[in-house]
Amino acid sequence: MQQGMNLRDFFEEALRCSVPGLPYVNENEQITGRISLRDVYKKIVIPESLLPYIDMLGDNTDNLDVPELDVIKKMALPIEDFVLDDIPSVSSRSSIVKALTLMEVHNSSYIFLIDEGVYKGVVTRMVVARRMLRCIKDQE
Repeated sequence: MQQGMNLRDFFEEALRCSVPGLPYVNENEQITGRISLRDVYKKIVIPESLLPYIDMLGDNTDNLDVPELDVIKKMALPIEDFVLDDIPSVSSRSSIVKALTLMEVHNSSYIFLIDEGVYKGVVTRMVVARRMLRCIKDQE
């Protein structure tokens, strides 16, 4: 993701790649941040005032004073409004233990795979689960 893109661009790319977050790059193609679906939802969908009370509410929240989500308007917002500074990452030489531990430290379900400053992809908990199962199948 880069300057000039909007949330719609981010959602389309995240869905195309089946990842929960993408790197944000500057004009020199250097990764300077990230954009996370979780963080976007927190900012445009989930009212912060509702967080402490959500477990006490029933399924119907129609009577709450929560503004409706204007999807068209929200999707036009610039991605710069949603860039996070922290960029948790591992290299292709890193262990699964390190990747999972960094996910925990950053309260994230994914971490970027970056080798020598070059973005290679996203490691998710699902990717790790698949790899663990593959290891078992390879041993059988």
